[in-house]
Amino acid sequence: MLIRFKVCNFKSFKEPTELSMKAEAIKEHPENTYERHMSGKLLKSVAIFGANAAGKSNFIRAIAAALIIIRTSETRQINEPIPLIDQFAFCTNRKNETSFEFEFTQDEYKYIYGFSCTRNQITEEYLTAYNSQRPTRIFTRSSDTYEFYNKESREQLLPLTKRNTSNKPFIATATVWNSELTKKPYLWLRNCIDVFDSDNPMLQSLELYEKDKSGKLRNFTNNLLKEADINIADFTVESKEIKNTPPLFIANLPSVQREYKVMAMHTVKSSEDNDSQYYLPMQNESKGTRNLFFLSPWIEKALERGYVFCVDELDSSMHPALLLYIVNLFNSPKTNPHGAQLIMTTHTTDLLSTSIMRRDQLLFIEKDNNNGMSELYSLNDFSARTREDIRKAYIAGRFGAVPNIL
Repeated sequence: MLIRFKVCNFKSFKEPTELSMKAEAIKEHPENTYERHMSGKLLKSVAIFGANAAGKSNFIRAIAAALIIIRTSETRQINEPIPLIDQFAFCTNRKNETSFEFEFTQDEYKYIYGFSCTRNQITEEYLTAYNSQRPTRIFTRSSDTYEFYNKESREQLLPLTKRNTSNKPFIATATVWNSELTKKPYLWLRNCIDVFDSDNPMLQSLELYEKDKSGKLRNFTNNLLKEADINIADFTVESKEIKNTPPLFIANLPSVQREYKVMAMHTVKSSEDNDSQYYLPMQNESKGTRNLFFLSPWIEKALERGYVFCVDELDSSMHPALLLYIVNLFNSPKTNPHGAQLIMTTHTTDLLSTSIMRRDQLLFIEKDNNNGMSELYSLNDFSARTREDIRKAYIAGRFGAVPNIL
């Protein structure tokens, strides 16, 4: 589970900005938390609110950028730039480095992993493990200089430094060369946190549907569509290889070698009062239905495996009641027994209710238009008022993170 994520000097986040999934010492909705060894109680979901262009999407992009830098390391050529580094622009003496840090639990361990980089090199990197309250530093790195803090890490990792290059995270290189010390944290970063690309959701979602041999995902999606009161009883996903595709196109997008056909089955009453079934192409369905269909595999995957799922504007083209249903899938111990976590941005103020969410689950991002800097903070930072209507107070501007409309 994710304990916290921190970013500095990325897009509109000039200063160190931290999202914490640690549950505060408040009594409301204990079922919305999950207790893990080495971390205490963690939140199962957080919702980030803010005006348009405040930086909500930038924060989700920061998580995605850090993960992509790690996950694409193996194929990065020696002089290839580090991808997706977009530093804070509105500063004459801006820093050259962007920094990311994750704190998370995996099995019986807690890890802190972070790195700083320019577009050309990793300038700092570190990994610390906890299997008790005392930390064990695995390695630290300053550009191409590495330090190891015990005999095991020195013997195992020092020879692997020669296999790394300045533009690659060492945690990835060491794991590729079978380091047991870096394997668990690297695999968590590689596999256990997903960021949904709402601009291009189809391909990876369809691949997950195609791999669903047990039918578990199919049933989950059908139930989700039913809960949304969408008249789709079932669906089919078929694929075939794309022939005569330009080699350059395939090289850049290796998984785009298949063509998918998705059909939605509608059941309607005929004039004889019998059920008739009709299949329509999924592209003919509403945008909201398509969004839900492509979101479903990632929601199911997170809940089934206890993963972290990050999504920008989860409520896009979605009825508020359906959004609340999805959030409750993560908050409920019955539907989320493995400690899955949801990190989302939203404009749906129905979530601003302490009958649904804890105060520490409600976050805000506000941008200072005088300097272009975004700030992240929690509702729990504000003093509580008895029976306060949080939604009404937010719209009135008590917590900031709303547009200033003249």
